[in-house]
Amino acid sequence: MPTLGLINHLIGVTPRFELTGGTELCVVVRAQQFTSFERLAQHVHALPFGRTSTSDDPAIVLKEARGTCSSKHRLLAAVARDCGRRDIQLMLGIYAMSEANTPGVGEVLRTAGLKYIPEAHCYLSIADRRYDFSGLQAGDASPFDSLFAEYVVSPDDLPEMKLKLHKSFVAAWATEQGVSTEYAWSVREACIAMLAAGTSDSSRSQPISLKLRS
Repeated sequence: MPTLGLINHLIGVTPRFELTGGTELCVVVRAQQFTSFERLAQHVHALPFGRTSTSDDPAIVLKEARGTCSSKHRLLAAVARDCGRRDIQLMLGIYAMSEANTPGVGEVLRTAGLKYIPEAHCYLSIADRRYDFSGLQAGDASPFDSLFAEYVVSPDDLPEMKLKLHKSFVAAWATEQGVSTEYAWSVREACIAMLAAGTSDSSRSQPISLKLRS
């Protein structure tokens, strides 16, 4: 696994290009006055963290003004793809979620008697950097420092692939911990609920990027 170094990331270094794609998705995005990728990414980052009502429509993030790491980055990756930017990839990483790298989940984990739980996290990879536009509060540690596995995923395949890979990983981990898969998954769901409940403008992180170093 590559070692990672955290570097400062300003919104201004987000890739800049016009949204010229002719797909239905790009038409919908432009209709909401988003004409550049940079502006769209800034807006998506600022939206509250929360699940949308469906995973069938990438644009639901804009329509419902909220999103998770999955739906936010799926939208950005799909728009980039539709604009011909194949260098912008949607990533799925499995990491050890803890209070240190994901502030807000500590109370749930402590109550469950767990130090961490495997979580599936989505982000973008652009020119050997990992870009995270989730908008969650930054912790003392980076989630990327505790990655177990990492995959490149098509925006179209993300909903099914993420659930399948994540549940498989959690099941194997639960067996090692001596707890049931159902219990482990319920703890994970409680963690996500806490993150959604704790989202606020004052606790928002800046978008970050991480440079891959071999």
